[in-house]
Amino acid sequence: YYGDGLNAIIVFAVCFMPESSQPNYRYIMDHLFKYVIGTLELLVAENYMIVYLNGATSRKKMPTVGWLRKCYQQIDRRLRKNLKSLIIVHPSWFIRTLLALTKPFIRYI
Repeated sequence: YYGDGLNAIIVFAVCFMPESSQPNYRYIMDHLFKYVIGTLELLVAENYMIVYLNGATSRKKMPTVGWLRKCYQQIDRRLRKNLKSLIIVHPSWFIRTLLALTKPFIRYI
């Protein structure tokens, strides 16, 4: 928890994500998303921040764009509205490219 109008800081370390080569990868990722959303709904009453640690992570451990898009579409409007900042630490070239391509389509509130 943090002051200055932010209730929580959520940190994701991608190096601890499962590898995409696992046979039940899709199942693990779907349940991981449900766990994160359930936890966010309990934690977040007001504004919050997400810190995404990407440094020295292999491509096998990074979530796919399709999975990220699906997750974004399933997030409740209240959670999307209360997200005040997303900080990406040490983004890879893939993430930089993805952000450059999607930035014109992201609405700022």
